[in-house]
Amino acid sequence: MTFRYKRKNRGVTGVLVLLTLSFLVVEPALAQAPTTPVLVTTSGANGATLGIPRWKGYMSPTNPDKFWLSFANSGGSSNNLCFTTNAGANWSSNTITIDGYMDFHLSLSGRDNDLFFAFPGVRFRRFTAPAESISDAGPLVTLSSTSIMHRANIMVQDNGRIWVFTRLGGSVGENVRYQYSDNGGSSWTSGTAYATGASNVRIGSMPFVNGHPALVVLHLEDARGYEYYLWNGSSFQAMPDHSIWAAYVGNDRAFTHNQINDTVMHLMFGDGSHLRHVWKNHANGTGSWNTSVVMTESNNSSIDWFPISTVRGDQLYLFYCRKTSADNASMRIYYRQWSQSSQTWGSEYQVSTQNESHDPNTCFHVPATADYIPVFWCVGAAPLDIYFSKIPVEPAEADTIPPDGIMDLGASPGPNGGQVTLYWTATGDDHDVGRPSGYDIRYAPVPINETNWATATSASHLPVPLSAGEPHVHTVSQLPEGTLLYFALKAVDEVGNESGLSNLAVALVAEGAAPDDDPLLPGRTGLISLWPNPFNSEVKIEYEVGAPARVEIALYNVLGRRVAVLLDRPVISGRYSVSWNGTGSRGSPVASGIYFCRLSADNISDVRKLVVLK
Repeated sequence: MTFRYKRKNRGVTGVLVLLTLSFLVVEPALAQAPTTPVLVTTSGANGATLGIPRWKGYMSPTNPDKFWLSFANSGGSSNNLCFTTNAGANWSSNTITIDGYMDFHLSLSGRDNDLFFAFPGVRFRRFTAPAESISDAGPLVTLSSTSIMHRANIMVQDNGRIWVFTRLGGSVGENVRYQYSDNGGSSWTSGTAYATGASNVRIGSMPFVNGHPALVVLHLEDARGYEYYLWNGSSFQAMPDHSIWAAYVGNDRAFTHNQINDTVMHLMFGDGSHLRHVWKNHANGTGSWNTSVVMTESNNSSIDWFPISTVRGDQLYLFYCRKTSADNASMRIYYRQWSQSSQTWGSEYQVSTQNESHDPNTCFHVPATADYIPVFWCVGAAPLDIYFSKIPVEPAEADTIPPDGIMDLGASPGPNGGQVTLYWTATGDDHDVGRPSGYDIRYAPVPINETNWATATSASHLPVPLSAGEPHVHTVSQLPEGTLLYFALKAVDEVGNESGLSNLAVALVAEGAAPDDDPLLPGRTGLISLWPNPFNSEVKIEYEVGAPARVEIALYNVLGRRVAVLLDRPVISGRYSVSWNGTGSRGSPVASGIYFCRLSADNISDVRKLVVLK
């Protein structure tokens, strides 16, 4: 039987105000003592599992008993990767070399059962499933314009895009850059993620808000403190709430960040004698950050916390060690558990039992089907031992709730030949709550029903689902031009529950030139032309209404997010036009890129592509 932790709270509720909270000891129901540590392997590198804030573990999303941990090592043929297939009872003994000698700047991300690594060079390597030996490793790829001194973070989006973020200490021009690949690492696109104007920063990255990259930047010895920047489809954007902790934190560089339910960001970091926690619901970048102090070491201000975090459901687990200059020999690994539903930290648990336990690590997220939370750490100095332990968690209740069916699917000729553009409102993971794991879109030359669904053609290059209630716009390509096709879709959650069949949408596949050049037949309702296209300062949108109706004309970006509404009122029959000056709903100019103009009138919709050039 498959189990999944049910999400009962999907965000911070109430008014978000800046709070400074004293530590609350409230025991979440799932918190338990860790299991006895198990020795996994040895390493010749100090800080082999060091985070700040790189994750070095990965749990299989389909088989949580399989867990990989990676670590630094020395020597040209050293072991860098171990795995277990029985939840840590036994570990692999074969040598798996990611790249021979390696320091602790190794960074790991995963997707399905593939592993993706980045490390100084900056070098990239992918291990494909089952990722159990060097024979599963792809080629070593050195990313352009990087050196052995560049440091990197790696993350992988739901759609398979691989991101590597780099920085170079002491170089203003090299902080902070990105490279991404849409073909598994064969080729890369690069750019500046954020021009910091500083030479001493640290960076972290993770998927956030519909799985898009969020870049967290720490400005050391700078009053800017911690900030984040979110990818908007064409660039990294400073949201109104991008300043997370605007305070001088000196040279305290150890931090970790994570997200719950895709929309609540958490940041934990060392600040002198304090281990701090800052969090908030994204709320489209509005509102203020909440803060608390997780721990205070009152007897020693010279302390390194080395925090690292993971998430399961709405529970966040924070691992850390209190490394002081006065007593390194007594260092231990501890954890606390945060409950998003109660907004509280639980009691402290000791994880390690050995002297000189330091540098804990784990994986970014733990699948809801897992019955344990993994953690591993180093003991001693090089050569050092790497130990593993588990935090048991209660089994989650079975998930039998499917996503709701989609009943507003629409279709129109696409922007180019052989294309049809579909649009619908996203459904949830459980009924209309959350975000489904995927969509199954199919088409046929005849109406689709449950009987012939299996024989309909499946569309490729499916979109990454948005959160429930958000508008989707997706273009299906490589269709037979001039053919009348019927479309339907189903939403699927992470354990395979399917929604019912959507309503049917029908469209004539576009031929040759973009349909912007096609004349509208008299008496029909729809868009006529968008000119000029591409445009810089203003575009004129001509449309016709065949019968009186309430007409809405709105603009969407490539993520399917509505950026502006130009018209929403009753309109009598006739030919009209409106203009768009390339600004969003708040009056700020939108970024250069592709947008979609959608006209909706009763049960009629028409979508055309726009290109903004600034």
